[in-house]
Amino acid sequence: MDPKTLPNVLYYVVMAVALCGWGALILLPRRPRFNFWFAGVFVPLVLCLIYMYLLIAFWFLPPMASFSEFLTLDGVYRMFANRGLLLVAWINLTAMDLVAGAWMTRKAAQVRMPYVWLLPCLVLTFVFAGFGFTLFAVIIAVRGRWTAIANVEDVPPTDSGPVRAFPS
Repeated sequence: MDPKTLPNVLYYVVMAVALCGWGALILLPRRPRFNFWFAGVFVPLVLCLIYMYLLIAFWFLPPMASFSEFLTLDGVYRMFANRGLLLVAWINLTAMDLVAGAWMTRKAAQVRMPYVWLLPCLVLTFVFAGFGFTLFAVIIAVRGRWTAIANVEDVPPTDSGPVRAFPS
């Protein structure tokens, strides 16, 4: 496929994949198979694989990217004139917003946040992640549930022995 049309086609693929993840969070928020495995691991992993492919495929195409471009906003702007790298950035945002939405969904279940309060947080996170997470944080804070989340997040691993390399 032509490098000029590939980002346009993959944009729709990426959005369809992401919408599947968000659909699972919105329609089945209390089912770990969907909020953890599907929307929190599988879909972001698929998005990240597309991300890696595009990053490798478009990094050296004009306008060429370089790590020094990340040092200034103007450099980032120039780099995103490369439509493949622009899509890479979009996929990064889309995948990480989905990971955040999946985390919020699991935490909402742990602290028994009503679905009617979770739904606007998820919708906002899908569209404007900063607003969605902020709304979630405010709702959790007002209800005094950050401690309950912290207690779950602070649980040590079941094998709390000395840190060692992966088993061989």
